[in-house]
Amino acid sequence: MATLQSIPRFLLPRGPLLLRPAPRALQLPSTTTLRYASSSSKARTLSEQFQRRQRQQQAAPTIPQPDKYRPPSHGKRTPRSETNYRSYGPALTEEDKQRMRTKKYPNMMSPEGTFSHWFLNNRAIHLWISMGILISLAIAAWYMDFMSKTIYGELVPGRKEFFRHPFESTSRFIEVYKMHVAHQTQVVQEKRLKKEEEIEKRKQYRLERIREAEERGEEYVEDPRYYIGEDGIRRRRVKRWFGIWE
Repeated sequence: MATLQSIPRFLLPRGPLLLRPAPRALQLPSTTTLRYASSSSKARTLSEQFQRRQRQQQAAPTIPQPDKYRPPSHGKRTPRSETNYRSYGPALTEEDKQRMRTKKYPNMMSPEGTFSHWFLNNRAIHLWISMGILISLAIAAWYMDFMSKTIYGELVPGRKEFFRHPFESTSRFIEVYKMHVAHQTQVVQEKRLKKEEEIEKRKQYRLERIREAEERGEEYVEDPRYYIGEDGIRRRRVKRWFGIWE
């Protein structure tokens, strides 16, 4: 008689659980080892990674490079730029130094003995050019200011006349300039006389007010908001801030 264990499962009738064969339990060999997530060898946090890297560095120390394999361009003690031997190869001779002084290198200053080197290193030429430019700018500024202020601008000779007749144009320009100076002097004198007349009128007006107050038997009191300066001009008193601004 066939047992339940030998009958296939799909041939068994559907019935109570007792008629079904019991499932076989999963049996693992004794040599199998389970691996849990907590026992992972990889570091998951930054601190663990940093500690692992430190342990690796301490475990494998670096050996210093011996001087036998050190290149001459990277000296151990004194840099080559601070020593007398700044170039490789044999020492330069006087002929080599002379040839290097007079050789034209690209994108560098002109060598000694050439015209460009003499022109660029001559201080007298640079001084002459600089002073010439400054004097020319000063004359141009003075001429423009003179032409903007003078009333005799029409009498000044033009550029063509200066080129055609330089001496006559120069003498004519000097005469016009003298006329301009005389006119400016007259204008300044008129302003000065007018200012003196105004000061005298203010003084007479003040004396008249004082005389009228004495006739009425009153005391003449000046306005505290104003004061009379040393030049006789009546000015308004202004509050000063820190003795600078008014």
